[in-house]
Amino acid sequence: MNFNYRDFFIHNDDLHIIKEQLSIIDEMPRVAKENALSSNAKDVWDMYAKGGKLDNEKIAKTLGINVDTVKKIIDICEKKFLENKTVIQIANEMKLTDYTIMQVLNNAIPDWKRTRDVNFTKDAEEIYNLHKQEKNPDEIVNLINQNRERHLQIKLDKVNLVLKIVDIATKQMENDGQMNAHEIERQINRDKDINVIIRLIKKLGIGKIKYKHKFTEEQDAFILFNYLQKIGLSELTRKFNEKFSTESKKLNIGVGSIYGRLKDTILKSNFESEISEYALNLIRDYKIEYFSTVNIEDPKTKELLKNYTPPETIKGKDKTGTGTNRDMSAHLGTVQPNFNTMVTNLRNAHTIR
Repeated sequence: MNFNYRDFFIHNDDLHIIKEQLSIIDEMPRVAKENALSSNAKDVWDMYAKGGKLDNEKIAKTLGINVDTVKKIIDICEKKFLENKTVIQIANEMKLTDYTIMQVLNNAIPDWKRTRDVNFTKDAEEIYNLHKQEKNPDEIVNLINQNRERHLQIKLDKVNLVLKIVDIATKQMENDGQMNAHEIERQINRDKDINVIIRLIKKLGIGKIKYKHKFTEEQDAFILFNYLQKIGLSELTRKFNEKFSTESKKLNIGVGSIYGRLKDTILKSNFESEISEYALNLIRDYKIEYFSTVNIEDPKTKELLKNYTPPETIKGKDKTGTGTNRDMSAHLGTVQPNFNTMVTNLRNAHTIR
C-alpha cells in the first residue's frame, strides 16, 4: 500500500514545518535549471569568488541561467561568508526558506569547512605577523585582502578576535608561565572552541599550553563503560561533560581528549594483543557501578578491550537512526524506514550552526 505523507499531515497544524519541508521536496524536481538556486550555487560562487571582470550578467550567460538566480546565490553567500549572518536571518531577509538557504550554502562551500573555519589558523598567522610589524587592525585587513579572492577575505572582527586571543595568552604567560585555553575560550565568549585555540597557540609559538583537566579513575571507568556499550565519541563526550560538571565547575572536554584518553591510556597495553591491565582494574574496581553485566570472556568484548573499535556506522550515523547499531532490515527483510526518525530528521536536518 502506498502511503501519502502529505495526506497524513495535512490537518495537523502542529506539524506545519514538516509540511513545508515536504512541499519543498515535492517541488524541487520541477524547478527549471536556470532558476535553481541550490544546484547552481557552487558554480556561481566559484566564478564570483575569483573576481576579475565577471559580473552577474557574464556569470549568468556563461552558466546559462537567469541573472536573478546569480544575484540571489551571491547575496546568500555574502551574507553568510562575509557578514557572518545566520541562516534564519538570511532566510528572513530574502523571503526564502531556511532549507533553501542551507542547501545553497552547503553546495557553495561545504558545511564542515564553514564549521571548522579551516582558514582561521592560516589567517591568524598572517594577522599576527603583521601585528608584530606594528600594523593596526585596519591596515592588517587591507594588507591581507588586497590579493585574496572574495570568499577568502577577512573582516575586522576576525583580526580583533585573533589579537584578543594573543593578548590574553601573552598575559597568562607573563603571570603564570603557561596558557589556560579553557579560560581563553571563556573570555572570547566561545567564539572559537578550545581545540581551535590550542592549534592557534601552537602554530604561533607564543607559549606553553596548560592542560587543565586531570582524569580520575571513576571518569576513566565511565568512559570505558560507555565505549563498551558502543556509544559514539560525540555522545560519550556529551554525557561525560554532563555527568562530571558541577555548579562551580562546568566541564567542556573535547572529543579529541576523550578519544586520546580511551585509546592511549585506558586501552593501551604493554603487550600486543593483550587487554590493558588498567582496563581490567577499572572493570574490577567499578564492577558494581558500571560493569556488573560486562563479561570479559565474551569474544566481542575482548576484541573491544584489545583494540579501539568505533561503533558501526554509515557515514557517521547509526544504521537505523534509532540509537542502535543493528540493521534490522537484514533480519526482517524489506522494512520501511523508521517513520518517526524521518519526521525528526526533516525537522532537524537544517539546524542552524
